[in-house]
Amino acid sequence: MTALAGLLSAAWGRASGWLAAMGAALALLAATYAAGRRDGRSLSETETLRRALRAREMRDEVDRDVDRAGDPAGELRRDWRRP
Repeated sequence: MTALAGLLSAAWGRASGWLAAMGAALALLAATYAAGRRDGRSLSETETLRRALRAREMRDEVDRDVDRAGDPAGELRRDWRRP
């Protein structure tokens, strides 16, 4: 039984360094993945806000044009004559 414990101890001594390195690499990959998702989310939100602003500017421009146009129905009623 002591031989088996000695073998397991020796194997653990050799593998523990590799396991620590693999754990550090996985932690680095997870941190990089999380940072990429965070950056992607902020870029997506920025693009969404930019599109919303552009749509709002277009709506405002159309509203201003409509306000300046006057009353087309009133003009038709005023200018209409029976032949």
